[in-house]
Amino acid sequence: MALEAYGYDLRAEYLEALMLMGNGASIVKEDEEHPLVFFDNGMPDLSISHVLEVLGFDYEEYYLREGQAVDLDLIRRKLKALLANGPVVLGPLDMGHLTYNPNHTHLYGVDHFVSVYDLDDDYLYLHDPAGFACMKIQFEDFLPAWQAQAIDYKRGAYSMWGNFKRVANPDASAIYLATSQIMAQRYMQGQEGVLPLYAAAVAKYGLNDEQKQLHQYFSFKLAAVRNLYLSRFLAEHDSLRSKIKEDLASLFGQAHLSCLKEDYEDLSRLLLEIAELDDRFRALCLEARDS
Repeated sequence: MALEAYGYDLRAEYLEALMLMGNGASIVKEDEEHPLVFFDNGMPDLSISHVLEVLGFDYEEYYLREGQAVDLDLIRRKLKALLANGPVVLGPLDMGHLTYNPNHTHLYGVDHFVSVYDLDDDYLYLHDPAGFACMKIQFEDFLPAWQAQAIDYKRGAYSMWGNFKRVANPDASAIYLATSQIMAQRYMQGQEGVLPLYAAAVAKYGLNDEQKQLHQYFSFKLAAVRNLYLSRFLAEHDSLRSKIKEDLASLFGQAHLSCLKEDYEDLSRLLLEIAELDDRFRALCLEARDS
């Protein structure tokens, strides 16, 4: 939404694919019986910066590193200054604090991004790509979501991006090569062997309420979409990796249904199949990096 307001015609599905957030898996909360697992191996805020750079954009960004003192007046001034140039992307936001979303109580600790288009003395005005346009929220009420205290997989809090200017126009091949390198790098830096361990835990202990909320309302359906979008992006460059991603999208869709039915035997089986395909995709990513 923000880039469109600046006059750049880039489909949301394409940008989502380039964020590369549907690869691998990460344990975000350790627990022998009920670990909390996300189906990605990157940080979403860093992914936004990567996408902008890969597509040839110059931009301004701000975020508060861990340990830095919080100056809300400074943060407000930064946002106001960026808004003078056009809409600003904010996030990661903790969806559990976005009370205009009727499902927010099921989404604590889940990251999200919105496009802010105005700010006055009391209110912040935003478009949420989850289907909530023209939301008007008191600035003070918005701060807990923006602080994102429950989201560990981020480089900082109160992150924002704005003043977008495209200074280069890389071709499709250059974009593919850059994203391919990022995929390999994330696999090298990310956790390994998460999915088989998770499958075993699900088979033995099932899911607790926290896991159910994450998976039933968010993670499996999002993983299916992310894998499908990446499959479409890869189709013209690497048919094998594209097919693997298409198959993964199908498996995540089935996993969503098994999760809703609380069929943990079937869910465990699907997680093992997902693990096998993701391992194949990982090997191909590392192979492409070295070729």
